[in-house]
Amino acid sequence: MQFTITDKIKNLEIDDIKENLFHYSYDNKSLKALVKNNTSTEDISYISAYSSFKGEIYENIIYELLLEYALSQDEITKFVLKGPYQDKENLFIKSGLLIDSSSQIVYKSAYKDISEFDALFFTKDSVYFVEMSTSKKTASLNKRLVKKCALLKMIFPTLKIKALIVVTAGSTGLRNFPEYATIWTTKDLEDEELIEKIIFAKKVKNDIQTLKAPENKKYIEACKIKYKKFQYFPTLEWILNTSRQNPKFAVDLKFFSSVKLGLFFDIYTKLYIGYINTEEFLELYSEFNLKVKTNRIIVTIEKVNQTELDIVYYVKETNGKLKRVRLEEDNISIKDKELDGFTNAEVRFFMKVLEEKHHLKVENIKHIQKNISLIK
Repeated sequence: MQFTITDKIKNLEIDDIKENLFHYSYDNKSLKALVKNNTSTEDISYISAYSSFKGEIYENIIYELLLEYALSQDEITKFVLKGPYQDKENLFIKSGLLIDSSSQIVYKSAYKDISEFDALFFTKDSVYFVEMSTSKKTASLNKRLVKKCALLKMIFPTLKIKALIVVTAGSTGLRNFPEYATIWTTKDLEDEELIEKIIFAKKVKNDIQTLKAPENKKYIEACKIKYKKFQYFPTLEWILNTSRQNPKFAVDLKFFSSVKLGLFFDIYTKLYIGYINTEEFLELYSEFNLKVKTNRIIVTIEKVNQTELDIVYYVKETNGKLKRVRLEEDNISIKDKELDGFTNAEVRFFMKVLEEKHHLKVENIKHIQKNISLIK
């Protein structure tokens, strides 16, 4: 079913919930400093910080209005509490669907966020994840849906996955969203006085449950939701080992063509298939000159865009840096990866997991490259 936007939400009528907005956590340090230093409102750093802060307030406004909306819709059976309404933050839980230290709804693995959801609610047969944005360009928002949808399919295998997208008037690319997404358009947030008050408001001492949601069985804590656990790193290892089991091929490309593996590509972007040593890699890229730790260059099949897969290599240097290397005919791409990012964590994991049996020869790589288009 399609949920219909109300006039109250469309017009951002917030007089009755304004005070509630001061109970949410905001990242206002940089903006506050810019205002105190009399930074020009035309300065790019001010524009960027202000726009981001306004987006946070907009998200909280829509969440407040949805909290109320859920009570008026009989089809909505459960609505997940976050921010000042949830009972406890799951700070020390390593993995699962939980509330993080910013009081947001996240799915974590090994203390790292796999995905964050601006809001989450359920009907009898579906789970809806909500994304709100004040950016007029929606391409990156649309792209983010792929991973979130795939993850929810994994943890709620018996439910339909739907999205509710809430954007402001004048946003572009609305026709490009997938069929499972309902699009709501509201007016812009233009209450400058409110925004300024929130920038300089004193932080509420205790972020946990400083507001109480109306008594209703629809409201649920994240920790009470029943779902199927998604094991991030064990699943990656299972994919590696299963892809290497076919006696006819070093890597079984047919294995990567199933619907389930398509979901894994959406969640992980890249799937690990083995390693090649430095001497062999020089046959593929003769100008390679990075100093490689443990003489292992990790090989992945990566979803480089929404429709294309390619072989991408990850090089852990002796200085600790991690490089992403992609060898295209007319373009050799070498990029730094963030030290605290998921890719670095994955590579550290595989440095311990990879054995001699996972070694790939140059002819194996060339065979995969030639036939990678067979992966549906």
